Amino acid sequence: MITVGEVLKSKREKLRISLEKASSDTKIQKRFLQYIEKDTFTPFQSEVFLTGFIKIYAKYLGLDIKKILALYRRTNPVIVEKDIQTTPQQVMKKKIVITPKTVVIILVSLFTLLIAAYITSQIYKFQTPPKLEIMEPAKESTVEKAEIIVKGKVEKEATVEINDVAVKTDENGHFEKEITLVEGSNLISIKAKKNNNNILESVETLTVKYEPKKEQQEEAQEVQEKVNKITLEIFETPVWIKLDIDNVNVVAQVLEPTKKEFEIKNKFNIISGRVSNTKIFFNEKELTWPATSKKGVVGMECTVTESSIDCK
Repeated sequence: MITVGEVLKSKREKLRISLEKASSDTKIQKRFLQYIEKDTFTPFQSEVFLTGFIKIYAKYLGLDIKKILALYRRTNPVIVEKDIQTTPQQVMKKKIVITPKTVVIILVSLFTLLIAAYITSQIYKFQTPPKLEIMEPAKESTVEKAEIIVKGKVEKEATVEINDVAVKTDENGHFEKEITLVEGSNLISIKAKKNNNNILESVETLTVKYEPKKEQQEEAQEVQEKVNKITLEIFETPVWIKLDIDNVNVVAQVLEPTKKEFEIKNKFNIISGRVSNTKIFFNEKELTWPATSKKGVVGMECTVTESSIDCK
């Protein structure tokens, strides 16, 4: 009949996991895993310890814990000795005598069971991922501000990462971090790890949609669309013009009567061969030529600052 140790060993070898790695992952000493795989159970001081280790090892290997424990009990039954010379009637006639020794044995047994139960609970707690609670924001929420605060609580001594960035926790396990969103849907990943173990981690993923107010969108659009312009107008007669905008020459020729519009960022320099037939506008406001002959060659250099202009 196949034994529990053979099943566990076969599964481990099938998964190509060494005893050293299994011991490191389950936090069970290598020698105890060897005893279990060899069905050598006498070194274990307590049945509680033994079954606890078998449960952890079976869960680690992906086996059905209930079936593994049933196989263990079936192949290793508890032997109850009976006194064949004592009949049930004789047993009923026996008197139960409580002595100080009996009390001590009972107390020691209870104490041992309590210690075993505590150790088992600590082993279970050590082997389970930390509890992670997200307080805000809510899942699938929509906000109107780009900056939000992620708040939550985790078990003490666990580490927290938000979008793969470590976050500090206080003495009670509370944490919070400000996140800047981009317009549209944003995924926020919160991880809690116990003992820096990637196997024992809890993960929560939030989807938060950022939709700015219409007023904010309109203001941003206005700022983006606002462009400074100059308009050159030649009228009545052809005029020779030289125009440089932001250190780039855009006109250097005789222009027939016309009106041309140019975008400008920083500055422009214009020379007109006939100032009396030349007009220059900045954002539709006509600029005044420097005082000189109304018919001669005139030059003007202007610098733009935001939406204002300074000419000389």
